[in-house]
Amino acid sequence: MRATCTASVLGMAFAVGCSGANPSSGQTAYMRIQGAQYIAGPIDTTTHSTELKSPQVSTLSNELFPGVSGKSISGTVGPGSTAVLLGLEGDAGHWLVPVQDPDQNTVGNYTFSCSVSFSPNTPTPDGGILWLVARATDKNGTVGPANRTAMTMLSPHPEGALVISLDWDTQADLDLHVVLPTDGDAGVNEIWSRKSSGLRAAGTDDAAVAAGYLDVDSNSQCAIDGRRAENVIFADAAPGGHYIVRVDTFSLCGEVAARWRLQVFTNGSATPLVAYGQSTDTDTRFPHGQGAGVQALVFDYNP
Repeated sequence: MRATCTASVLGMAFAVGCSGANPSSGQTAYMRIQGAQYIAGPIDTTTHSTELKSPQVSTLSNELFPGVSGKSISGTVGPGSTAVLLGLEGDAGHWLVPVQDPDQNTVGNYTFSCSVSFSPNTPTPDGGILWLVARATDKNGTVGPANRTAMTMLSPHPEGALVISLDWDTQADLDLHVVLPTDGDAGVNEIWSRKSSGLRAAGTDDAAVAAGYLDVDSNSQCAIDGRRAENVIFADAAPGGHYIVRVDTFSLCGEVAARWRLQVFTNGSATPLVAYGQSTDTDTRFPHGQGAGVQALVFDYNP
């Protein structure tokens, strides 16, 4: 029998997609850059001039999740450069990002930085690999050689009998908490750290194997890893009953806020239960650890 969920969502706001978007606005591009000038047409990778140096690019992490927003891309360009062209190979268009400040490490170089989002429908024809192209340009329109950076688009969420996913849009430290409908060893009934839940996986007596676990503690203690996503995964089976999901804002790590999304997938279903919310500085002032966080989603799971 296929598992089913019913849910009650607290404090939800729904994202609305664009329809009939104007191609000149950049809304038809898979990669979008906030505050940059959009240029229709794929970014060229052919070298026409070597007067300018190829940019140095930093992406912090070359792993992406579908629909990720607020990803920071920065770098440096050489003398004479006034802007950087950035785009995905094969995309509908690319972007012009102005340089900002002189590079403190190399005289004559300049820095650039931008906030980037990727459409949830971004195709990955090359085995999940996307190619980010960066080219320096100057006030006369001269364009330098291309810097190609490979980026990996990860699966939208892990597979499992029940998967509860949290992702967010800034470099904050948020934590996913899942209260279970049944107790594991030592009365533990909440998954919120990498420790075992104490639940037994289906078909095994191995006490070291847990049915439910947290895959990663992203941006833990503000050690930024660029993932901004955590999943509680029940790979083979999950106990039926009433689940409570919380989001704990451990730290904003210098950010003003963090908008987050919760998704609950059952048996590989492509249509999840979804809840949205936002964390602010007020949310960081409460205790952290087991039992922490704001209640954001409750649902009943029937195996």
